[in-house]
Order: sequence, then structure tokens, then C-alpha cells
Amino acid sequence: VDQPISANTEWTADHRYLIKGFVEVEQGVTLTIAPGTVIFGDKNTKGTLIINRGGKINAVGTASNPIIFTSAEPVGQRAPGDWGGIIICGRSNTNLPGGSGVVEGGVEAVFGGTDNADDSGRLSYLRIEFPGVAFQVNNEINGLTLAGVGSTTQLDHIQVSYSGDDSFEFFGGNVNAKNLIAYGGLDDDFDMDNGFSGKLQFGLVLRDPTQADVSGSNGLEHDNDASGTAATPYTWPIVSNLTVLGPLATTNAASMNTNYKRAAHLRRNTHTNVFNSVFAGYPTGLLIDGATTETNATNNDLRIRNSVLAGMTDLNVRPLRRDA
Repeated sequence: VDQPISANTEWTADHRYLIKGFVEVEQGVTLTIAPGTVIFGDKNTKGTLIINRGGKINAVGTASNPIIFTSAEPVGQRAPGDWGGIIICGRSNTNLPGGSGVVEGGVEAVFGGTDNADDSGRLSYLRIEFPGVAFQVNNEINGLTLAGVGSTTQLDHIQVSYSGDDSFEFFGGNVNAKNLIAYGGLDDDFDMDNGFSGKLQFGLVLRDPTQADVSGSNGLEHDNDASGTAATPYTWPIVSNLTVLGPLATTNAASMNTNYKRAAHLRRNTHTNVFNSVFAGYPTGLLIDGATTETNATNNDLRIRNSVLAGMTDLNVRPLRRDA
């Protein structure tokens, strides 16, 4: 597949599909993927599947017969960043100037708008393996990119494995997601910014202690926007029932990649709320970074409650108030 998908299309398990270059599902078009279908991403052309605003993807597998996106490289030679990943662009709110923007990673796909109930389809029982290619420095494609995705889109039972950048990144929007797994990623696991205000429930992070990104790898990395402004809507997600197991949860400090940083890095005026979650095995557990972010915590707009942080090596951290 190396051309835009401009008519309703179904991919089925009795075929194998190769994504070459940037393959876009156009506005008004639905791509349906049957359970058990395997799709390969081409390494040489940075194969990436892009769902444009107004397009839909219905990729619904089952627990015993999931849909698999993986590298087209031979088994045993696959590596993080072999191909791009999946990008979904919706029409939900962002805090970018004008309410919309162009998704990162060298992709000229626009996201954002005013329709918070926008529907980009459904992903369920899906694995995304070896994605996350660096198109340029600080301009990468993530495993699963959700840009301005609206609340009627359904996301559940999705695993991103061995991503060469963030496993999941949310740019604005208000989609809800549950039962997500970030396994063996290189950079951050759940990155949220540009006014994302959805709910993430029941998530698991498991890291490879030897693999981390030079930019600093975190379990959560949340920003209101790149400059930490007061642009609205604020990045204000609700994260609950999340388990983040960092490198020190499975190895000793001597074996850990030194690029690991924090279980949760909340910065640049984010209003994140985390409940009923466990974070373990990072150099630093929680960093509330910057005056505006600290003010949000003081005002109870940023809250960490009924959660456990354990097994961190840097204990020189100012404690939060009991009700923070």
C-alpha cells in the first residue's frame, strides 16, 4: 500500500499488507481491518498509516485473534523505529493558536477543531510493534499518535511494543482510552500535551532497563504546551489505575541506562490528575516542574491521590502536601 486510501476499504486476515511511505485514509473514508490481519511497515520509506480528519479506522480484533502492525524486517532483525506507526487526526479541541496544527514527524496532516464529539473510529485488541521513527531531531513519529481525537472514538486493549520514540502521545483532544500497554519503548510512555483532557484508565508500562532516549525517558511526560503558557483548554487528563514499572523494577542501578529520568514528569503548566496508580523503579518518582505547575498542585488543579511511588533512587525530593 503506497497510495492514499480514497474509498472505503477492508483489509482481511487472508492477505498481508505492506505500508510504504505515508499512507493516508482520506476524509469521508473508512478503513476496516478484520481480526487476525497482519500489516507490515516498510523501513526504507518510513511506512506510516495516517487517518486524516474526517476519516475513520475500525480495527477491531479479539483477545485470541488480535490485529498486528509490525516491522517488515525479517524476524530476529526487527528493531525500534523500523517504521512510523499509526497517526489518528481528529477535529476535537486543542490549545494551539487557531485551534489546529500539523502533526509532528514530517507528516503534513492537520488536526484539531471544535468538535469534541468527533468520531475517528475504533482500535481494539491491537498490537503495534517496532514503530516510532525519528523523521528529524525532535520531530519524531510515535507508536500511536492521537492528535485532536474526539470523545466518541473508542480505544481499548492496545499494546505498543518497542517504539523508537514515545509509545503513546496525545496532542489535544478528549478521547478516552483503557487497557493500554507500553512495552519496551525508548522515550516516554504516555506523553500528553496541547490541551488533552481525556481519561486514561487501566494502563501498564514495562521498560527495558538498557534502552532509553537521549532526551530523557519518563513514564508520564505532560505539558500544557511547548512553552508552558496558559493557553486553553488546559492539558487536564485524568489518569487512573495505571502501573508504571521502570528499569529499576526489574534490574539493579548498575544495569540501568543513564538516560532514564522520572516515573512522572509534570511540567509546563499541565493540570494532570492521577488516581489509584503505582509508579516504581525510576531514578526520580514524581517531578512537578516549574512555578505554574506547582501553583496548579497548590490549587488542587493538579492532583496525585491514592497512589504509590516506590523503589526510586533519588530521594532528594520535596514532599507534597497530604491532600496534593
